[in-house]
Amino acid sequence: MIFQIHYRIHSRCLSSVRQFHIFRNPEHFSNLQRQLRQTKLAIAARLTEYIVIDCSFSNEYNPNENYYQRLQLKIHSCFTSLYRYHSPSFVILCNVCTDESAKSLRNSPYCQATSLSYLDLFPRESLVYLSPDSPNIMNEYEHNMIYVLGGIFQKTKTERLTFEKAQAEQIRHQSLPLQKYLKFSSNASPVLSLNQVYNILMTLKHTNNNWFEALKCIPERCLAR
Repeated sequence: MIFQIHYRIHSRCLSSVRQFHIFRNPEHFSNLQRQLRQTKLAIAARLTEYIVIDCSFSNEYNPNENYYQRLQLKIHSCFTSLYRYHSPSFVILCNVCTDESAKSLRNSPYCQATSLSYLDLFPRESLVYLSPDSPNIMNEYEHNMIYVLGGIFQKTKTERLTFEKAQAEQIRHQSLPLQKYLKFSSNASPVLSLNQVYNILMTLKHTNNNWFEALKCIPERCLAR
């Protein structure tokens, strides 16, 4: 198997649960929550249920913006709501650079980072690149597909990045049906953050494609009244 998942997490987590009565310190309880999240993700990895984040966009940001550090914060925010899902998909970070700037991202306890492309790891026909610029509207979550999300956290120098990359690599691409179900306020962007897209996908996965439930992941302040 390509990705080395440390299954010791599971036994360590069970041991922590048995000692639950000692968690009087908030830090101890936080450690337990982290171990529970790691256990869920390790199980998903063993079941080959993956979400890919494409981390190849560092050139679109100025060096002082600390692309990998800021991206790590966005990626880790995906895992704060794992308690909602009995089988959250394991996250693989592809196209991560090998220098020191991405060291903390490569050492993340919640995901697997690699400098390889997703095309080196998975069959092209199993990939779907989600892009807000794709004209192909997503109708349902397909359990046999691996969704690719662009590692972008704010406006980039170049527009339509993920759409054009999917086209260049001849990967199937889709956009979320936001306009079908929602009306955004005039000062809100219809381009969603990584954690919002991840939670939408996981809600669809766990609710038999209930879009009304899934789109509750978008804050009400972004929507027109």
